[in-house]
Amino acid sequence: MTRWTAAGLTTAALAAGILVLDKATPSAFGLDQVIAAAKGVRTLHIKTQGPKDSAPNEFWFVCDQSGHVAKARYYLPVTEDGAKLITWTPERTEVWFKTKHGFLTLQTTNVEAWMQSLLDQSQPQLVTAKLKEAQATGKVEMDIQQPADQAQPVKIVVVNKTKPLKQVYWIDQKSDLITSIENYGTGGGADVLQSKMEFLDYNVPIDDKMFSLRDQLPPDVRIADQVTQVSGVAQGNLTDPEAAAQTARAFFQALIDKDYKKAGLVMGGELEQFTQKEYGQINVTAIVLAGPAVLQTNWEKRGYMVPCKVEITHADGQKSIWASTPYVRPGDNEQHPDYWNITGGVSAGQAEFKILPDNKKYEQLTPKQAAETFFKACSAADWDEMAKFWPEAPTGEKFDRMKEYLGGLELISLGEPYQKSPYPGWYVPYEIKLRPAEINVRVSNTNAAKRFVIYGLYDSKLKPMEKLDWNNPPETLPKDDAYARMSPAEVARAYFDAMTESNWEAMGKLAPASDVEQGKQEYAEMKKAGMDPRNAIPTVEVGEAVWSKEESAYFVKCRMGGVKKFNLAVRNDNAGNRYVFDGGL
Repeated sequence: MTRWTAAGLTTAALAAGILVLDKATPSAFGLDQVIAAAKGVRTLHIKTQGPKDSAPNEFWFVCDQSGHVAKARYYLPVTEDGAKLITWTPERTEVWFKTKHGFLTLQTTNVEAWMQSLLDQSQPQLVTAKLKEAQATGKVEMDIQQPADQAQPVKIVVVNKTKPLKQVYWIDQKSDLITSIENYGTGGGADVLQSKMEFLDYNVPIDDKMFSLRDQLPPDVRIADQVTQVSGVAQGNLTDPEAAAQTARAFFQALIDKDYKKAGLVMGGELEQFTQKEYGQINVTAIVLAGPAVLQTNWEKRGYMVPCKVEITHADGQKSIWASTPYVRPGDNEQHPDYWNITGGVSAGQAEFKILPDNKKYEQLTPKQAAETFFKACSAADWDEMAKFWPEAPTGEKFDRMKEYLGGLELISLGEPYQKSPYPGWYVPYEIKLRPAEINVRVSNTNAAKRFVIYGLYDSKLKPMEKLDWNNPPETLPKDDAYARMSPAEVARAYFDAMTESNWEAMGKLAPASDVEQGKQEYAEMKKAGMDPRNAIPTVEVGEAVWSKEESAYFVKCRMGGVKKFNLAVRNDNAGNRYVFDGGL
């Protein structure tokens, strides 16, 4: 739903946990003698992290002589869109959606203001006077602890007298520059760490290449451009529901006209070659339905879902209906806020949904009956029958992996289906016993920490099931640390143990922050649904590690199986009006 969006560029500041004492009080401090030293700061590297964050947010700044931010780069490992790497210059903002494999260029004023705010917190000459003023007016109390040993930092404790907040500043005595700020909540008589900011690499030159991402992108990234072209559909005099429906209709009409440039513009400015690659094989010949639009109260204030049905004519002359629900909203292009864009809900895979010759039979199945038929087909390795419950064309690596994973399973039990808003389908509790299947864990020590960590999961044919990218290098540990001494097989075993036990700290030493955060989110969703997350994780037996010269890594052979309890998601809002698999495995 947030395929190409500037939303979230500023909301991540909340996640960073940056606190201020009050509106007039700064969140950084410097003694009088540090002001002169700080005036010469031109480049800076900042890390911000909350106590439960598995990895920090990182920021790099270049500022001009007046202390105003001139360029910025920042990495956010956890956002509503997954991991994002962003650069800002006065000319453009670039957003690399690393999790979603997308890249967007746009113009926005939000980033500059946020970056300047963060930069100001590291400028003692800008905050000292305000902090002293807060002390003079009785809003705060300061305790300055200056060790005699010049190698030790100055510690300044600032206690807010009107709110349960405390900040601790650490200042290097040799350079007179702030090295870190810790923010604490003081409610209940105890200090609880809420966030920490570290100020690193003052005036260390930053290569200009750091502020342009285009040359760093992998080949499979989809590119959207909102700088050199106007994306979306103008609202004009239409009401919001009418504009949302018009946007969806414009997209499908562009597919009918084979105008993939226009289709890409409606999709947030996606470049023509990427839109054509995804939708070029779909022969849309008519729009059957486009609307009315439905306001999504759990989403953006002006976000709509538009029920659509379009006719597809296949190569053999047969026709079918592609049912989809585009998500549409205005304002993604800050320069043209009255233009509406599609941000999701139009997967090309949905277009391959076929009406079965005996479709009526499957339309009559209840959610529980559909789940039972699905599992029994997997048990018998009847893939033609299983494909009737597959939401896309039953081809490709995803379908093959599912066959390997589910083939020969034993259905133990099914619970009573239930619904939970805003999901439009049903959840069917199940318990199955999986046939042992081989997976391979890729483990390597070709990193700065020189210790073995996990880089991905692969199937029995060593095809990637899930690649894990380390956007920040693995933590360097003392040589006598248990994790630093682990063999490849021990790393795989510890990884699965940490996952089963929801030990995020241990998991973070073995896998990237993005993988840990995904595990946390899935854990929270299971707990919210009243389920024991341990029951959703199959049993894994770890075997030998085999060296691959070609990959410069070890592949640890593992066997996955055992009993699994979870919820199968099924939905029937499709052209066939029959329940199909939508997740939960």
